[in-house]
Amino acid sequence: MRAFLAVLALLLLAAPEVRADQATAIAAVRAQPKVLDASIDDRGNLYVVVKNETLSWEQYGAAMCRLVRPHQARVFQAHIIDMTSVGKGAKPAQWKRLAQVNCSAIN
Repeated sequence: MRAFLAVLALLLLAAPEVRADQATAIAAVRAQPKVLDASIDDRGNLYVVVKNETLSWEQYGAAMCRLVRPHQARVFQAHIIDMTSVGKGAKPAQWKRLAQVNCSAIN
């Protein structure tokens, strides 16, 4: 029981660091060209909202994975989202994805 409480206490102490890592990662993503907004959900999905243009969105998504890696924000997937599909009460599952990149597969 004591060991369990000790582990629980360590996890609770580490939680603010995770949020701080996510905040710096989101700030870095939002500072990039073409990015209108960004967020990270509790499952490690990075959503990057952009204006749809002729661009290799898969490469752009891979660049976003590389960008957030040093922040240790626990991002597993990067979703590049068309700005026209966000809003009006639409949920992330309904957003139009221009690219979806598995960040663990990116060097």
